[in-house]
Amino acid sequence: MMIKSLSALCLAVLVTTSAAMAEVVKPSPKINYADNLLMNSKTAKRLENMDSEEARLALQEARDLLERAKEAHNSGQKAEGSSLSSLALKKFTQAAKLLPKSQSALKVQRKRYIELDEEITSYLEWYDSASYVSGNEQETLDKAKLNISEAKILFENSKYEEANKILARVLDDVVVMTNRSMTSTEIVNSLDFETPEQEHKYELARNNEYKRLIPIAEQQKEPKGGKLMLFKRFVKKAEDIRAQADVELQAGDIQTSIKTLQNSTDQYLRALRMVGIR
Repeated sequence: MMIKSLSALCLAVLVTTSAAMAEVVKPSPKINYADNLLMNSKTAKRLENMDSEEARLALQEARDLLERAKEAHNSGQKAEGSSLSSLALKKFTQAAKLLPKSQSALKVQRKRYIELDEEITSYLEWYDSASYVSGNEQETLDKAKLNISEAKILFENSKYEEANKILARVLDDVVVMTNRSMTSTEIVNSLDFETPEQEHKYELARNNEYKRLIPIAEQQKEPKGGKLMLFKRFVKKAEDIRAQADVELQAGDIQTSIKTLQNSTDQYLRALRMVGIR
């Protein structure tokens, strides 16, 4: 009877121990993901084959962190294992940045640089032909030209991503400045268009400037809930009215098209004010 009791007790201990061990070694999806990424991915293979000691060292550091994560997890320190696997993934991401860009990616970045440069140039040419430029505007223009020169040097040294970041900031600055100029009460009241075509061109440019600010405002202000819905409603209305203005222009009714464009711009203005842009 005692032997049976001992046998039952041993069996219970064995089952409890096995369950505990199973709990300790239960796989971690996060660590498994990191393991597959750091050991078997194409990025890992490219890092292994790179002729760069820095890249290989970064990859090895990531893998060492991963091994420590596995050891911690298997010893029951799940939080420590998770933390170390996060560090391993972060180190791997840093290592991946050392990889040379693919030719297709470089082509996209070069094209983006050209597009940004051309768009900025169109604004600068507008100011070059302006009869009056304020002191603040001139300061922004001088800064823009300096930044453009810096971006060009980066571009010529194949640092396309850095160059594009600079040009994107320049474009935003110039767009904001131009928008302020075009909506200045003093300037608008003093405009004297010689032809309806000139006035239409002005209203079209003004409409485009507000439209250009819409995605910037949405990204920076991040409206939520009902405010976002109303913001998008104003934008949609502005776009629909703008389409109507295009139809009127095609029909030869330029005066009506001008008024419709102004209405479209007003809707963009409402959207911007909705998220706190004045």
